[in-house]
Amino acid sequence: MRTFYKILHTTYETRWGAIEKRIYNELVWMKEQGHNLILVCPKDTPLFIKAKEYGIKVYGIDFKPLSIIKNYNFLKNFLYNEKPDIIHTHGKQDSRMALYAARKLKVPLRILSFHNDYRIRKTPWNRMAYNRFCHYIFTGSRHTTTYLQKLFKLKDMRAFTMPAGIIDPETLPEKTEARKMLALELGLDPETKFIGFSGNPVKGKGISTLLGAFQNVKARLPGFHLVISGEGTNEAVNWVKALAMELKIEESIHFTSEKEDPWPFLRAIDCHVLPSLHIKDVDLTQKRQSLLSAMLCKTPVVGPGTELVSDILIHEKIGLVYSEFNLSDLADKIFQTLQDETSHHGHLGQGYHPDLQSSPDPAGPPLISGLSYFKSLSPLVQDQVSEASACFSRSSFFFRQVPLFSLCHK
Repeated sequence: MRTFYKILHTTYETRWGAIEKRIYNELVWMKEQGHNLILVCPKDTPLFIKAKEYGIKVYGIDFKPLSIIKNYNFLKNFLYNEKPDIIHTHGKQDSRMALYAARKLKVPLRILSFHNDYRIRKTPWNRMAYNRFCHYIFTGSRHTTTYLQKLFKLKDMRAFTMPAGIIDPETLPEKTEARKMLALELGLDPETKFIGFSGNPVKGKGISTLLGAFQNVKARLPGFHLVISGEGTNEAVNWVKALAMELKIEESIHFTSEKEDPWPFLRAIDCHVLPSLHIKDVDLTQKRQSLLSAMLCKTPVVGPGTELVSDILIHEKIGLVYSEFNLSDLADKIFQTLQDETSHHGHLGQGYHPDLQSSPDPAGPPLISGLSYFKSLSPLVQDQVSEASACFSRSSFFFRQVPLFSLCHK
């Protein structure tokens, strides 16, 4: 018989970026499964408002350092009265306070999500948070999971890798129509075809490699244009434009702001390119999530062969991998993707298929093999899949987040 749980999520974030969207997606999906959701976050933020509008119980706490005693006392009383089965924290400031209070109040299951990929230090506070205050740690990449395991000497069964949760639309835009709409937005011929990059344009080798590779592809396939979707600074955009002029491709380079609804853009392009991924990228989470979203809507992808992306991009199974910053290799991979339409579906491939609920590939990445791995953890697992397991949508692959109900220590 299925069991439903009371789950408390916390975050101190005030923006509406990739992390906040991920949290919202998790809340929505868990509520749809019948669980009782509570969110504690700064009041009147986009996440607070959207969660409240969706019918999730929300409470406002700013989690500012000057209010630490007041907030801790509130959380302690809140936990005592609400008695959640699970607490899941999502930020630096809220995790320390909320997990400490949850440990004091003996909340059965305590989860800490580390959404960023920057390198944290082994401070006394961090050691307590990662080693004592929580039962499990979730990260967004295998690279970060390995780092935390080494830093805090975590056992394999305590830290898990999960790409961002994505809620797929009920229907995807028709590809030809989406392409025509993008061409209309950019003032181009309706028959124009596109290569796309979703991320903030910044000065660096990644963008220069992308533009150089596009120049190469443009010479072979003159009908294609390159579209960069993101919120770059004026300095960065002007630098990209100057580089495009230098390469004599300025008329084929276009910029568009990141949309709240990403699906029309991702469906409009014939190839999604991630030119590079660095641990210090401010929008690292957003770039990885865009790559997953492109895969979900069956847009072929090309990305760098780095550890930061290797857990979600498998060469010739789920897109094509190129040698990072190798201009000619990137150009060849883009050209191969655009030319070989038959292989597009193969590149989305065997690991993730619209009709599969788990991967047929036993050598697949952790997000695939995690399902069977977690089922062996507890005899209480029946029709539920833990939050660290990989679930696949009916239209493509992606992670859906459900808490580790089966691992709850009563």
